Amino acid sequence: MLQQDLTDDDFGPWFAKAQEVSQFFREIGPRYDQENTFAYPSIEVFKNSGLGGLPVPKAFGGPGGNILQVSKVVSELSRGDSAITLAYNMHYIMVGITGNLMTEEQNKYWLGRVADGELIFGPFSEQRAGFSGLADMQAVPQKGGGWRLYGKKTWGTLCEAADIITTNATETDANGNLPDTFEGRVAAEKLFIGEFKLDENLQGDGIRIEKTWNALGMHATGTQTIVFDGYFVPEDGFVSPWRTGAFGVLEWASLMFASIYYGMQQRILEESVKTLSKKHLGATFGAIVAADTEVKNVGHIIDGIGDMASRVEFSRRVLHQTCQDLLDGKDKLWDPELRFPYLGLAKTFIADNVLHMSRHAMSMVGGSSFRKGTIFERLYRDSAASLFQPLNADQTRTYIGEFLLNKAAEPASGA
Repeated sequence: MLQQDLTDDDFGPWFAKAQEVSQFFREIGPRYDQENTFAYPSIEVFKNSGLGGLPVPKAFGGPGGNILQVSKVVSELSRGDSAITLAYNMHYIMVGITGNLMTEEQNKYWLGRVADGELIFGPFSEQRAGFSGLADMQAVPQKGGGWRLYGKKTWGTLCEAADIITTNATETDANGNLPDTFEGRVAAEKLFIGEFKLDENLQGDGIRIEKTWNALGMHATGTQTIVFDGYFVPEDGFVSPWRTGAFGVLEWASLMFASIYYGMQQRILEESVKTLSKKHLGATFGAIVAADTEVKNVGHIIDGIGDMASRVEFSRRVLHQTCQDLLDGKDKLWDPELRFPYLGLAKTFIADNVLHMSRHAMSMVGGSSFRKGTIFERLYRDSAASLFQPLNADQTRTYIGEFLLNKAAEPASGA
C-alpha cells in the first residue's frame, strides 16, 4: 500500500490552499453550469495549487496525504462547487486506485508526473452495464508486445483536462475474440495506464473524445464518451488484473464520492441558513397569523435547519470515522467479501442525506428556489448524481444481504 504519512500539522497549509481553490470554484461554477461545459479556467488554478499531488507519497515526490486528509480537501472543494470538484475527484480516485496497484517502478514514473502537476482520469463504465459489468472493450495482444484497445467508455470524467488515462479492457485472442466463458472473462479483464494526448479536435492516436455529456446535473464535469480505436498500450502499461486488483482498493472511489456529497451537504446548510435567516413573508393569515412573519421564527423552519445541521454532523462523523477505521486497519476485522460494501456505507448514508437535504431546502425556501439558475435548483439537480456512483444503495444492500444469507445457509463445520 502507498506510504501516505503526512502529519496533521503539515496538512494545515494544504487545507488552506483547498479553501482558496474552493472559493474560486464557487465564483465560476454558475457560469459553467449554465453553459453545460467543463470549467476550463479551473485547470490552471487546480494544477498550480499543487493539490493534485496531495496523495502522492514522499518517495515519489508528493507530500503523502492520506485518505482522510484527501477526503477533507475534496469536501472543502465541493463546498465551493460540487460539479467542478467531481471532475477533479476522478483524479484523486485514480491516484488512490492505481497507486496501490502499480509496481514501485510504475509509481515512480506515473505518480512522479502527478506530483509535478499532471492529471489522471479513468473511464470504466460501458453503456450496457455500467461500472459492475464485465468489460466488452477489447485488449488485442500485438505480435511485438503490448495491446491495442477497441471500444467505448461512457463516463470519461475529467477527460478534457487529463494528461494520463487509466481504463479496463478484456484481453482477447489475436483475432479480437473475447473469452467464451464467464471465468475466462473475469480472468482476462485488465487494468491499463497510458498517455492521454489529444489535439485541438480532441483526437489522439487511436483514441478520441466524443462530446456527449447532456445530463440533469453536474454539468461542469465535462463527462464525455471516450472512443478507443486501436489505442496502443505497451507492456509496461499493464497495471493489474481488474476485478481482483481494483476491488481491493475501491474505497478510493466510494469514500471520495462520499466526500463530494458531504461538501454539498455543507453548502446546502450554508445557503439555507443564509436565505431563511433573512426572509420575511410579510403579513400572513392561515397556518401562521402575523402582521409580519419572519421565517426564522417559524417552527418548521427552525426544526428543518436543526435537522439539516444534524445530518451534516452525522455525515461528518460517518465519513471521517470510516476513513480513520481504514487507516487503523479495522477493515481487516470484517469478512473480505464485506469490506467494499461496508466501507461504501459512508457513501450510501451521505447520499441519502444530501438527497433529503436538497429537496427539503427547496421546500423551506419556497417557490423562488424552483427558478432555473438559483443555487437551490442547482444543488437539487447535482445531488441526484449521488444515486449512481458505485456502490449505490441497492448494490450495497445486495452485496451484504447475499453474503449473509449464503453464509448462514452453509453447513456447520464438522457436520
